[in-house]
Amino acid sequence: MDTSTVEARYRPRAQREGIALCLSGGGFRAALFHAGAIRRLNELGLLSQLRTISSVSGGSIASALLAAVWPRLERDGRWFTNLEALFERPLRAFCGRNIRNRPLLWGRLDPRNGPRLLWSTFSATDLLVAEYERLVGSIPLSALPAHPRFVFCAANLLTGVSFELSARSIGDYVLGYSEPGRFTLAEAVAASSSFPFAFPPLVRMVDLDAFVGGDPQAVATGFRPGPRIALTDGGVYDNMGLEPAWKIHQVVLVSDGGTPFEVRARARTGLVPRLLRSFQVVANQALAVRKRWLVAAYLRGVYRGAYWGLGTDRDEYQAPGMERPPGYSGPVLDRLRVVRTDLDRFSPAEQSVLMNHGWALAGAALRRWGADLTTAVAPAVAPDGALLEPEAALAALAESDRFRLLGH
Repeated sequence: MDTSTVEARYRPRAQREGIALCLSGGGFRAALFHAGAIRRLNELGLLSQLRTISSVSGGSIASALLAAVWPRLERDGRWFTNLEALFERPLRAFCGRNIRNRPLLWGRLDPRNGPRLLWSTFSATDLLVAEYERLVGSIPLSALPAHPRFVFCAANLLTGVSFELSARSIGDYVLGYSEPGRFTLAEAVAASSSFPFAFPPLVRMVDLDAFVGGDPQAVATGFRPGPRIALTDGGVYDNMGLEPAWKIHQVVLVSDGGTPFEVRARARTGLVPRLLRSFQVVANQALAVRKRWLVAAYLRGVYRGAYWGLGTDRDEYQAPGMERPPGYSGPVLDRLRVVRTDLDRFSPAEQSVLMNHGWALAGAALRRWGADLTTAVAPAVAPDGALLEPEAALAALAESDRFRLLGH
């Protein structure tokens, strides 16, 4: 159980330890983008050296599967030799299904779920839990590996801050922390990925008397929360999953599959479009501040690391005298920036392009900013080398931006 003091949560540079990997939100698109980055980290000998893997929403889908198979990964030195078989293939199969419609449409119409949907602690997000159980089973959080520490980030609607779920503890800095109890891995992923415009929060009864180490100054004197917590998508608070990483780690790696902000030629002024656009502007400003703060911390030497984002051109990582890194730019990058972010199925070709993109950017970012971290390197093998060709990638992404109510 995490009962760290405030001082221990913000360690000075000399006392920081280990490498953290942060996986952002962004639906299946982000999960596949991160899968490509994880492949590259394995080739660079870094995956096996991670101390913490923090994730949000779509990143939590990839991280949950990695956590579930971690004890079965086979090592040869610093590399895992069966990562593709145990992690990539099952993830691709899962992202080849539409898991959105059953919880939101068909599950609600199922008469067997009617009475349960009237409960205050049951909703469509519980039906989403059942979908994630198809990927990771009913593994309790407490059964996850101790090393690396997998942390799944949701947002606590009671306290308004990031709520962390891991094998060691659940909680946030306001309420404090408790043992994970009966929480399962699938529940953690559902809480982390319950995008508020589609899914209600995951509501659970907890014993708040068991939570210790909270910040009494963050709430009014005499404040006493109820026995239920309501957890929504972690991206509402921190879409890059930085909270469990930046305070104590020596190296912070960030894989960002979130949606790049879209600049529009014309603003729609109707009530709903206007409110939605305003929300996007507010969210983008908060995310932009976090990114600037992250890069500023790199430059000041608070911690080392590298950032790569889905909207990044591979040429941004080309240093003088270095050959051009593999990956996408120009029209392909423009298409990647508008790929849908929901939980609808992606075709094998779409999956390959997204994985190629994460693989290429992670490699380019680390070659540019973290070359000293990658002392043991295996051969670099793209998820699908044929789809690194721009025209082939554009063809694969031809309809990737389209949202379809009944699914692709």
